[in-house]
Amino acid sequence: MRLARNLKLSVRVLLGNRVRTALAIGGTAIGVAGVLVVAAIGEGARAAVMRRIEGLGRNMLVVTAGKMESRAGRTLTGEGWTRRLRVEDAAAIEQGSRHVLRAAPGQDRGMLAKAGPFQSPATVLGTTPDWQRIREFSLAQGRFFTETENLARQRVAVLGWAARVSLFPDSIQPVGSTIRIGWVPFEVVGVLAAKGVSVDGSATEDDRIIVPLETALRRLFNTEYLKMIFLEVRATSSMTDAQAEVAAILRERHDIPGGASDDFSIQNQRVVLAAELATQASFQRLIMGLGFLSLLVGGAGILSIMLLSARERRSEIGLRVAVGARRPDIAAQFLAEALLLATAGGVAGVVAGVGAADLVSSVTAWEARVSGRTLLVAIGSAAAIGLCFGVYPAWRAASVDPIEALQS
Repeated sequence: MRLARNLKLSVRVLLGNRVRTALAIGGTAIGVAGVLVVAAIGEGARAAVMRRIEGLGRNMLVVTAGKMESRAGRTLTGEGWTRRLRVEDAAAIEQGSRHVLRAAPGQDRGMLAKAGPFQSPATVLGTTPDWQRIREFSLAQGRFFTETENLARQRVAVLGWAARVSLFPDSIQPVGSTIRIGWVPFEVVGVLAAKGVSVDGSATEDDRIIVPLETALRRLFNTEYLKMIFLEVRATSSMTDAQAEVAAILRERHDIPGGASDDFSIQNQRVVLAAELATQASFQRLIMGLGFLSLLVGGAGILSIMLLSARERRSEIGLRVAVGARRPDIAAQFLAEALLLATAGGVAGVVAGVGAADLVSSVTAWEARVSGRTLLVAIGSAAAIGLCFGVYPAWRAASVDPIEALQS
C-alpha cells in the first residue's frame, strides 16, 4: 500500500516537471538505444560466424597440395600446385588414421558449361560421394552420384544451385537433362540446395558442378594428381590430433625427410573461424563499453535532475517527516522517481534501438540481430543506471533536517 502511494506521488511529481522529465528520459533512451544497437550488431556478427562454422561440414580438415616449388633443379607443378597428392593418399589416410572417419579426394578446375542455348563458367569439382556427407550439402532435386558410377567413370553431374539457375530457366527441369562441360556431355542427376559464400567469404559455394572423380581425372582434366582431400574427423576434440596424424602419414608417403618443408598444407578452418569469433567478441566488448559511456551520460542527467528536485522540495520533505514519514520512506520516494525515469528511458530506448537495428540491417551489409538476451541487457542496464545514480539524491533527501526545511 505504501509502495503504491509512493509511486503515485512520484508519477505526479515527474509529470509536474514535464520538460525536465523528458530531458532525463531522452538522455537515458539515447544511451539504451546505443547499447542495444551495438549489442544487436555484435549478435548478428556472431550468428554469421556460427553459420559459417556449421556450414563447413562435419569436423572437416582440408588437405591441399602445396604451391609449386623446385626440387633438384626441376619444378613439380600442375597449374601452380605440386603433383604429389594422389588418390592413394586419401585411401591411406582413411585406412591409417585412427581419427579420420572418411576421406573424399578432389580436383577442380574452372570450365565452361553449356545447356542448350545457355552457357556459364563454372567450377567443375571431381570428387567421390563421401564429399556430400563431409560437406553436408543437401539436395534440392534428384540424387547424388554413387561410388559405382565413380568407378565406372560415368558422365553424370550434380549442379550447384547457382549453376542450375545459370543453365536452366525455371520452366526447364534440370534433372534428366544433358549439359556439356567443355565438349563432354553429362547427364544431370541432381541439384544441390543453396549453400552461400565459402568460409573465407571470397567466393560462392553454389557455382560448382560436381562430377565423379574418376570421370573428371580421365575425361575432363587428363591428370592423375589431386588438388585437395576433404577429411571428416570422428570427434571435434580430435581435430588437432587428426591434423598431426594426417601430416605424419603424408610425409611418410611422400618421402619427406625430417626438417624439410611439407609439400601439402592442412587447413582446420574451424580454428580460423574460432579466432575470428574471439576477435569479434573483443571488438564487441570495446564497442559495448563505449555504448555504456553514453548510458552513463543519461545517468548523470538523472543524478543532476534528482539533486535539483531534492533541493526544490525541501519544504515538502520537512512536512512529510513532521507528519510521521520516516527517513527510509523519503529515500524510497526519491529512489522510486529515479527508477521510474530510468525505466521510462529504457523502454523508449528499446523501441528506438529495435527500429535502429532494423534500419542498420536493411541499409547496410551488417546483420543486426535483437535477441531476448540483448533486450534484457538493455533494460537491465537502464534500471542499474537509475538505481546507481538515484542512491545519492535519495540519501541527500532523506538527510534533510525537518526543522530547517520547514523554517526555509
